[in-house]
Amino acid sequence: MSFLLWFDNRTLLSCQLLLSVAFSIAFFGVRRGLPNLRGVGALGYSFLLSIPGLTLLLAQGSAIPSFFSVVIANLLLVFSFLLFYRGILHLLGSERSIAPVWIASLITVAIVFYYSQVHDQIVPRLIAISFNITLVRALVAIELFRNAAGRVMIRLFAISISIYALLSLTWGIVAIFHTVPLDLMQQNHIQTSTLLLTIFSSCLTGLFSLSICHEQILHMVRTESQIDSLSGVLNRRGIELKLAIELKRIERSSQHLSVALIDVDNFKAINDSAGHAAGDNALRRAVTAISAQLRAYDLLGRYGGDEFLLILPQTSCSHAHTVAERVGQAVRSFSSSGDIPSLTISIGLTGAVPGEQPLSLLARADQALYQAKHAGRNCTRTVLHQQESIAEAPSPTMTDLLLPSPEATPST
Repeated sequence: MSFLLWFDNRTLLSCQLLLSVAFSIAFFGVRRGLPNLRGVGALGYSFLLSIPGLTLLLAQGSAIPSFFSVVIANLLLVFSFLLFYRGILHLLGSERSIAPVWIASLITVAIVFYYSQVHDQIVPRLIAISFNITLVRALVAIELFRNAAGRVMIRLFAISISIYALLSLTWGIVAIFHTVPLDLMQQNHIQTSTLLLTIFSSCLTGLFSLSICHEQILHMVRTESQIDSLSGVLNRRGIELKLAIELKRIERSSQHLSVALIDVDNFKAINDSAGHAAGDNALRRAVTAISAQLRAYDLLGRYGGDEFLLILPQTSCSHAHTVAERVGQAVRSFSSSGDIPSLTISIGLTGAVPGEQPLSLLARADQALYQAKHAGRNCTRTVLHQQESIAEAPSPTMTDLLLPSPEATPST
């Protein structure tokens, strides 16, 4: 271990200080660009708090009172770990309570205060701090492992944090049985190796945390790229991706899947008579009314100008027809504004079969929608796949009877 004597503890602490400055700037930069990304602010403040904490530690042995260089310094460092834990939880979308870490942090600060201001003993301080750091790192590692499924970077982060948690625990145990110098700046193979490991830990922690931020940013960009800005539901790309996923799912499980193409009736007339703002309002009203009738796992997307695609997983055509009628009634009864009349919609419904491609499924739904429009609009029509039983065809509803068509509800 003689090579450790090549390092100066004060220089190592200065390197740690520079790392904290660099990562705090990085996280606050991310926060400024993406204020809605949860957890980034807490991580930035975590590294920011460590800057004055490390600065005060560097000042040990100078004219600064021990209350500042020991108690306040460790207070800042302990709460920087608390903020780090909070930031990771928010970044991963976890709502786990941080109360245990709060309690442990307060106890640690109390021990540091007592064994520096009342009885000046460094060993109890080192033990308290090491066990507090171990607790935080262990909890962070547990949370990371819980979210590591299929995410290599998070798994590596969890493994590294686990290793450093064990090293922190070892450091506290060694402090019990090994004589440690009273001066933190004094060269000692235990303290010097600890400072070296702390630098590596901070570097890996910052880099892995930034990588999680990057992953979350990519997820946000992908999500936003699949949302229609006007209606707030999925756009065409987003709903087509969801449809492909659902088709693969029924291929594996052989469950029912129904889809419906929905068209807002006389939408062009609304645009021409009341203006595009009224047309936009009509689309938003239709989406609100439709969404209120759907289950949490049903999917709605804007497929075209005034056309929407509705995906109903685990739903047979007969049940989907009931849902479609309920949706149509909801749109008709939705309160109208002064600039446009009450809305109606036409719905073309069909069911998917295992192994079917999206194009053929959508073509059948489009055929059903054409029949609904040809029947006078404000109704639902169904076109079944050849493999589906004729029993799946829904019975005519009152809407169908009022708007008869020789092409109503065929089976192709």
